[in-house]
Amino acid sequence: MNYFKYYGRILIKKGGFITKKTRTSIKIFYSVIKALLLREIQTRFGSQKLGYFWAVIEPMAMIIVFSIIHSHLGSKTPYNMIIFLAISFVTYNLYKDIIIMNLNSFQSNKALFVYKQVKPFDTLISRTLIEINIQIFVTIILLIIAYYLNIEIKVKNLLYVLLSIIWLIIFSFSLSLLFAVLSYFFENFAKIIKLIFLPMFFISGLFFTAKDLPDSIRNILLYNPVLQFEEMIHGFFFYSLDDRYVNYLYLLFWTIIPLFVGLWLYKKSEKKIIMS
Repeated sequence: MNYFKYYGRILIKKGGFITKKTRTSIKIFYSVIKALLLREIQTRFGSQKLGYFWAVIEPMAMIIVFSIIHSHLGSKTPYNMIIFLAISFVTYNLYKDIIIMNLNSFQSNKALFVYKQVKPFDTLISRTLIEINIQIFVTIILLIIAYYLNIEIKVKNLLYVLLSIIWLIIFSFSLSLLFAVLSYFFENFAKIIKLIFLPMFFISGLFFTAKDLPDSIRNILLYNPVLQFEEMIHGFFFYSLDDRYVNYLYLLFWTIIPLFVGLWLYKKSEKKIIMS
């Protein structure tokens, strides 16, 4: 039995006759995402000897550096600072990498758009899934290290922590969709977004909580939705913290508006992206 795939149809040779079996759109989508995932993994990690472990080195280095700084400052916290930093860097890297990797997704995969099955939107999904898997891998490694170092981990509400991270992923994908379309038509836009991440690192609650800040500074920094996401995740993870400074309606607007604007712009420009 010979199978020949062509634009979603499967030609099946039976007894000298060729019949057509149309695949469903879901199966086509699954096949495309799977192929894109394998391609992205090969492109990003195929030539690197350490592969995924490079993704672990960055948060580990940050945790060590900021733990040393925190210990030298002599400040005490009611929560384990090492775990706090680990959660902060993993979730922030998840948000940052989804956006950064999707910025040039259309340009990098332009050659694949000659295939009718492959849509620009599919490339965003595949890259987002890769970033999620990378951070899952990093989390598992950090948990193993914590186990061997006898670091006790107590979670106040694991379900809410997971839901908060899922919300963060949707928020990150919403922004990445909007930014990917804009950066495709405005080359300098991607450069501006990458520059913004440097100050964002210091104002997003990665090594401090909102309650540690003076009122005047806190009221300004809370306009940063990433700080509120970090506050939400930390508040549900640690018994000594809470989500009192999280405005859920504000985060909902930050998630829905970029998503719908991004989808609208994408639908308007999809043909231009494919044909250009």
